[in-house]
Amino acid sequence: MENMKDNPISSAAPKLASDEELKAKYGKVYRIGMTVSEDDENEVELVYRFKRPSVASYDRYVKTLAQIGASKASKRFMLDAVVEEDEARLTADAETYPGVAIAIGGKLTDILGLTNAVNLKKL
Repeated sequence: MENMKDNPISSAAPKLASDEELKAKYGKVYRIGMTVSEDDENEVELVYRFKRPSVASYDRYVKTLAQIGASKASKRFMLDAVVEEDEARLTADAETYPGVAIAIGGKLTDILGLTNAVNLKKL
């Protein structure tokens, strides 16, 4: 039988970086959380941290959106902005819940000023 003390992989789950550590590394950090309903009785809470998306990343998003479609464009856009510490978890969750990419992509575009809260009045 294998001795658990000799196996470094058997340690507890990796420690998530604190928000303060992420701010020191990336500058402004945004937390995006959502609840996904697996069925009428089960919900899953998902939370990820993102750095501010770059203008170049947004430009690629718009170009990809026109050429390939919303789902793939949103997935690439969110993976450009997610902090490295949450990337593997987000990638795995996006495979399980593909709609997550579009929901997160929408929130990331809000950070850059793309919003529906625009008023137009005839003067």
